[in-house]
Amino acid sequence: MTKKADVLLHPVRMRIVQQLLLGKPLTIAQLTEALGDVPQATLYRHVNLLLKAELIEIADTQKVKGTEERLFSVREGNLKVPEGEIESTSIEDHIRYFSVFHSNLLQLAITYLANTSPEKYKEEGFGYWSTPIHVSDEEFIELVQSVNQCLEKVLDNKPSSERKTRLFAGMFIPQKSEQS
Repeated sequence: MTKKADVLLHPVRMRIVQQLLLGKPLTIAQLTEALGDVPQATLYRHVNLLLKAELIEIADTQKVKGTEERLFSVREGNLKVPEGEIESTSIEDHIRYFSVFHSNLLQLAITYLANTSPEKYKEEGFGYWSTPIHVSDEEFIELVQSVNQCLEKVLDNKPSSERKTRLFAGMFIPQKSEQS
């Protein structure tokens, strides 16, 4: 059995899922155009893997020039990697997953920076940071719950002319300190 993380944390499949999470179902042709650098044959292969893993689904079909075109959407409830799978993943696989995750974020940042003037960064909410925080285990749990509650308030928002899509990425890396 393939781990869900193996399916999701692949450079092309991660980009497909992220594109589909932007709001509306897309065809292979639309995904090819949106991703730009992924050949259509490669895209078909990865879409089929995502379908087989039940991470995306066929949301609709439409007739175009006599052929049936499929529209794909994400099965959002299926995207979460189970805790048991995370705990049983090897260090090497975690490093590989993190590398794909980080590379994807880097590519998104490069694309944004290449197409946006620095004067727009603050207005559009572009930023990145790393801040050590000192919290007890209880305070950490409370912090995570607070962040999750804030995110839950906006996760179901649909795209509109008033809303800009922003990617929120986060992580916590425990650090050793002199008091630990």
